[in-house]
Amino acid sequence: MRDYTQLLAAVNQLLTVLGGEGGERAALVASFDVAAVGFGAQRALLLQIEGTEPLRLHTLHVAGKLAPQQIRACERGEPVEGVSPSVIERVILSGQAELIEDPRLHADAGRTPSLADSEWSVLAGPIVDSVRGTVIAVVYFQNGDVLDTYTELDLAFLQVYCSAVGRVFGLAFHQERQKRELRELLAERPGGEDAPEILGDSVHTETLRRNLHRIFIPSLEARCPAPILILGERGTGKDLVARYLHAYSARASRPFVPVNCAELTDELAASRLFGHKRGSFTGALSDEPGFFRAADRGVLFLDEIAELSLRTQALLLRTFENWAIVPVGQTKEMPIDPAVILATNRNLNEALAQGALRADFYDRFRTLTITLCPLRERPWDVPLLVEHSRRRHETRYRKRTLGYTQEALRILVSYPWPGNVRELSHATNLFVLYAKAGTRIDRGLIERALPEILETSPNPQAAPVLWDGVKLRDATRLFQRELLLTRLEKHNGSRKAARESLGLTKTTFLRYLRGLGIVAEVGGEEEGG
Repeated sequence: MRDYTQLLAAVNQLLTVLGGEGGERAALVASFDVAAVGFGAQRALLLQIEGTEPLRLHTLHVAGKLAPQQIRACERGEPVEGVSPSVIERVILSGQAELIEDPRLHADAGRTPSLADSEWSVLAGPIVDSVRGTVIAVVYFQNGDVLDTYTELDLAFLQVYCSAVGRVFGLAFHQERQKRELRELLAERPGGEDAPEILGDSVHTETLRRNLHRIFIPSLEARCPAPILILGERGTGKDLVARYLHAYSARASRPFVPVNCAELTDELAASRLFGHKRGSFTGALSDEPGFFRAADRGVLFLDEIAELSLRTQALLLRTFENWAIVPVGQTKEMPIDPAVILATNRNLNEALAQGALRADFYDRFRTLTITLCPLRERPWDVPLLVEHSRRRHETRYRKRTLGYTQEALRILVSYPWPGNVRELSHATNLFVLYAKAGTRIDRGLIERALPEILETSPNPQAAPVLWDGVKLRDATRLFQRELLLTRLEKHNGSRKAARESLGLTKTTFLRYLRGLGIVAEVGGEEEGG
């Protein structure tokens, strides 16, 4: 028989053990063992996804008897008695839990070949990172008792358990995999000691780092590579990404030449970009190479590209077509080989429609595009960024604080940061200046330094991040409330169906509703059936 008390205990164990000394791995193992007992599993596997192309798995924990060679076979996706690699793969691809009833009960159970001749019922569910929506692990339970085969009720409990694991351990799983992938990427292309860092734990930042190393940095190895365009709001780090590309590319030993295109007037554009010969115009007192020749075999970063005049755009278009320049005062073309990175915070399609951007010029650099998300859309990056920025400014001012209080950090995560990373750096600079050495940065200091942070409406996208650091009691209450509301919604408000799916008595269920403040939200005191 199923032990639903144990299954509820397994969910609570996730939070309870996490609050102790054991750490994430101990919490997960303890909870999984309790869940295996609750599900009556004769075998149970917790498999972490190492890669998807091809599928690679790593066994985090096993409950029941499985020989080492059988465990390795499961990780390679090979069939083992009662363990179906096709079921595991479907769960990973679909992100949905699956129930496979004992084949002895149904003649058509052969639809899962690796289970067709076995005597097992199976529950398999995905552990999903609740912030990023990706499957990061799989739980797999087997039961060989035909009289106690898994049912739809067990599937419902499995979904609750998987959701809880994703809530509590999603970040730990994700960070472990991210660090491993980044180590592999950096090992392939080591940068110099002063190479910039792209910090953050959001899916956007993780994808950005991976694409920079797999697509954009290799593209710079070609002679006269295709230009790269970086799009993003002000303060999102376009200059940082350009310097990162240079630092990890084969051009790192050559110059990085940044140019603010807003400062290029029509009169001086050709001279500044392509150089000039001494005496070619009034004030030309010496030969100058110009930005393109200065960046030869290195990287030329053209920032605020949308501010260029149409005349200057025409000059650059000709250069992008044949990768040669003619310095002012000369007639002979000079071949060049810079990697050109362009950036803007403007909407280029709007600039095109308004006639401020030439279509043929845009066509020359629109193919390889990097789009940077604003900080409000990636709040998971905020904790790491504010901590890194605080330490940097402390080094700058030779002052040490004790860091942020938990409340202060939650305030900063909730703030939408309209000025993005640049505004965040400015804010942390003020916090360090206002703080007394050896004290913590708290709510009061934030209010004195930048009161607008507390006056601004919180960023709704930051809600999932704020689970991290919540006290155990508050986290448990939040989880219980969300679970009950989700289950009521699933059963169209039927309290009877909801409490039966949770295995609770009517009295206990009503006590939870009242204690969590749900009664007023879902109506009267009695079940409607």
